[in-house]
Amino acid sequence: MKRKLMLLLACLFVGIGLVTAQTQTITGVVISEEDGQPVIGASVLVKGTQLGTITGVDGDFTLSNVPSSANTLQISYIGMQVQEVAIAPHVKVTMKADTEMLDEVLVVAFGTAKKSAFTGSASVVNTEELSKRITTNVSDALVGSVAGLQIRGGSGAPGSGDGKINIRGIASMYANTDPLIIVDGAPYTANLSNIPQNDIESISVLKDAASAALYGARGAAGVIIITTKKGKTQEAVVNVDIKWGVNTRGVQDYDVITDPGQYYEAYYSQLYNYSRYSQGLNAADANSWANQKMISDLKYNVYTVPDGQMLIGTDGQLNSNATLGRKYNYQGTDYYLRPDDWKDLAYKSALRQEYNVSVSGGSDRSSFYASLGYLNEDGIIENSGYDRVSARIKADYQAKKWLKLSANVGYIHSNQESNPNMSTTGNNTNLMYYTSSIAPIYPAFVRVVDAAGNVIVKKDQYGHDGYDYGINDYGGLGTRPFMSNGNPLGANLYNQVKSIGDQLNGTFMADVNITSFLKANATSTVILGQTNYSDYQNPFYGPAAGTNGRIQKTGTTGFRTNNVQTLTYFQDFGRHNVNVMVGHEYYRATTKYLAATAKGGFSPDIPEINAFATKNDASSYTTVYNVEGYFGNAQYNYAEKYFVSASYRRDASSYFAKEHRWGNFWSVGAAWRISQENFMENYSSWLDELKLKASIGQQGNDNIGSWAYTDMYTLTATNETTMSPTFWRIGNPDITWETTTNINVGVEFSLWKGRLAGNVDFYTKKTSNLLFWLSVPESAGSRGYYGNLGDIRNMGVELALTGTIVRTRDIDWSVSANLSHNKAKILTLPESKTIGNGGFAETNSTDIAQNWYEEGGPLYNAFCAEYAGVNEKGEATYWVDENLKGSTSRPGKEHSYTTTNPNEATKYAQGNVLPKLYGGFSTSLRVLDFDFSASFDYQIGGKVTDNRYASLMTPNETSASAGSNFHKDYLKAWSPNNTSSDIPRWQYGDKYTVFSNSDRFLTNASYLNFQSFTVGYTLPKNLLRNIAKIRIYAAGENLCFWSARKGFDPRYSYEGNKDITAYSPVRNISGGIQITF
Repeated sequence: MKRKLMLLLACLFVGIGLVTAQTQTITGVVISEEDGQPVIGASVLVKGTQLGTITGVDGDFTLSNVPSSANTLQISYIGMQVQEVAIAPHVKVTMKADTEMLDEVLVVAFGTAKKSAFTGSASVVNTEELSKRITTNVSDALVGSVAGLQIRGGSGAPGSGDGKINIRGIASMYANTDPLIIVDGAPYTANLSNIPQNDIESISVLKDAASAALYGARGAAGVIIITTKKGKTQEAVVNVDIKWGVNTRGVQDYDVITDPGQYYEAYYSQLYNYSRYSQGLNAADANSWANQKMISDLKYNVYTVPDGQMLIGTDGQLNSNATLGRKYNYQGTDYYLRPDDWKDLAYKSALRQEYNVSVSGGSDRSSFYASLGYLNEDGIIENSGYDRVSARIKADYQAKKWLKLSANVGYIHSNQESNPNMSTTGNNTNLMYYTSSIAPIYPAFVRVVDAAGNVIVKKDQYGHDGYDYGINDYGGLGTRPFMSNGNPLGANLYNQVKSIGDQLNGTFMADVNITSFLKANATSTVILGQTNYSDYQNPFYGPAAGTNGRIQKTGTTGFRTNNVQTLTYFQDFGRHNVNVMVGHEYYRATTKYLAATAKGGFSPDIPEINAFATKNDASSYTTVYNVEGYFGNAQYNYAEKYFVSASYRRDASSYFAKEHRWGNFWSVGAAWRISQENFMENYSSWLDELKLKASIGQQGNDNIGSWAYTDMYTLTATNETTMSPTFWRIGNPDITWETTTNINVGVEFSLWKGRLAGNVDFYTKKTSNLLFWLSVPESAGSRGYYGNLGDIRNMGVELALTGTIVRTRDIDWSVSANLSHNKAKILTLPESKTIGNGGFAETNSTDIAQNWYEEGGPLYNAFCAEYAGVNEKGEATYWVDENLKGSTSRPGKEHSYTTTNPNEATKYAQGNVLPKLYGGFSTSLRVLDFDFSASFDYQIGGKVTDNRYASLMTPNETSASAGSNFHKDYLKAWSPNNTSSDIPRWQYGDKYTVFSNSDRFLTNASYLNFQSFTVGYTLPKNLLRNIAKIRIYAAGENLCFWSARKGFDPRYSYEGNKDITAYSPVRNISGGIQITF
């Protein structure tokens, strides 16, 4: 027995020895040739086997049980050339950059494309660039980063929706020109604030027909494709990103008067000028009358002045004996008047905090990405804020060699709190209007003097701090002239406006490899969104006090599905490559809306409809939008040198009648990589890439909303049991697609191994059969209808450059810049619009100014009176063309004489007011373990109407308008002692000192915005254990803004701002830490 056991052990040891002799352990390190840094995550594979690993944080790797028969290791990494080295016990591998692969893959319509083979025009913002920005709405990160893209009308309110995005100009006159937004292959119409920035892998902006025509019906205004992150086949990686910061106001207010004494001087000055120069009073009498009239108009005197003295002296200055704060007694109560800083009470420094955790990894057959995020952003205006919880999981599984399954499921919960009445409408609960317009003499609170002589805020009947609503809250003073019965600081303190959103989205995909050259794909996306909005107005103060409170509730449910099926054939024939795809897409969006209002609340603690006495209104509706399309795409290349592409799509939209529902959209494109030609070999040492490309195609636009093709009626109750229809809008069953013909010619280049790279694109976009709004007399029972009439054209050029100034192991410094120029022109208009006057005028988005439209003219052409300066009396004058004989319905040509009445003045076309150039520039610097980046966006030229400045430069025509603030520029106005000024005299009672619809307030729209910066430090790897990376950083957003006038923000619109300030863009300074395990 013992001999058998010894024999068995001997055989075992011999076997182990033989096995050991047949395998080996290999160690090594992989570094980059360019900077000598370790390459983390490189794939190391024993050639001819499935045995492999990836490099660690130091670029090192270990391979065990490598067969002794193996001879070669294969090392690969994205953006670097594949290396093969002979196996040895320890190897050192140096990876070289592959200029053929860098930035080569673009996400495009229904797939990806190699950059070198791409015949269209597109820009890509990758996750690295996005990580340098602190944005709640990711669209803000595109401004200045993408040539040809502009955003107008964005709000700084936390969680606010997207601004007006335009790509390569304005694609239509009356139809919506928002670009199509695609998220993971499906159209996305929800707020982009719902997509956490940390979840995004890349954003592709498709600009021309070759890149966007496959989206047919909805691609005329461009396409933005957002792709979320996915896992990679490697060991699991855990990323943690935590940031905390402070939000403050990003754009300063106008240079208004903030000192109460200076405001009294300004108000007195216009009264004195009136009495002295128009009424002929002597200086002493004018001073006395102006002082009395000033207090009579403004009601509030917040200064204590010695008995027998005037508040403003004969020199026009505040009495040197006046002291701020005034105590007076009324009916036994000692009141104390003292002004408050309304801006200081309304604005604040607000906390922003964001936490994101993600885990990604996989195996040779599967990969996954999972993330969890939380954002809490307090608003810079009281009673505004936004918080968001997000979760996402994305997984791929290679079920069979021929079958790959993918799922991408995300959930968002958001809660947005808005300060009530934050609109551009002047009303007595609009906080923005008060803070920017109320004179600095008015208190926000009612103050009294107690028995101990202390100044305190008076309590109201509810025990709350007493706010001054301007309706004799200060006994004996009378009604405040500025927005009496209003104080948004008080009223909104007890109001509550909330919007709670929940969104669940899922994308499910199956890839089937039918043969080695034929592949099928089926992708279905489902998005379910629910938004509940509540607007509660309190019973204590403000407009709802008379009804014991009011509430409005709305619920919006959106259900969107998108189903795509494609079949792709791809094959190489020697140096020829062919790729053909055919597909079908069906998109359906259903929106259900339900609303109710009620008044007479039981308690502020129960903001629900059932807790209100009178349910006085309710409404509901359902809308459905469908798009179905059949499409095909073919691509051919020869020797990776010559490329041709063509696409076709036939689309149907439910926005049109059945007879005109279908449209045909197409594109063809070609590219020539000149740098690959044999005759370019002599330049290959410094010329990496030179490509010429061109494309032409047509896309469509149906963005006019539902039912424009049929007559519409409103239903009103005739009695308690029946409804009666009333005609509302004319329908046109013949309307169909706007069609945009897009031509693009461009050059792409890369020099000195990528040290300098860029592209230049020239484009023209002609939009035909405009969905034109045709007005009719209201006696017809409708204001108008849509028809397909007219053509416009956008032409422009884009330039983008990226240069690496220093590239060494320890220092890497690069700069990027882009610029764009676009010119929009009207080619044809409906005859009904041009007959008689050769064109027509319409009030633009400012609700004050107008635009002039004529064939051959610019799309944005300001139409207004022309300011002629001041006359010998200092009155504002305006030009008149005597040939028009008083007509203001067509532009003047001559400047015959002037008038002081702008309503009798001629209106003149001012020409194109769009910016001449716009774009951005940025820089990134790495020195050892420190990194820095900064970015700017800019605009040069153009004009917009500054209505806000106009309102601040208006003297009071009557006492009814008293109490509004003034701009300090009033001091520069014409006077008998300042006759060289072209600013009209500052005089009470003048009716036309300011006329907003004149070129006096057309202001240069140039600006420069210091958009963002980051400064970071990555801890040395030798200090870390079990942690791959720790980076500590600081970052900022909207840091500094320069424009033609302090407070003036030309980004609000192409035409002008409102006379009421919108929610200011937010400046953010944050610090954070990133940890990778």
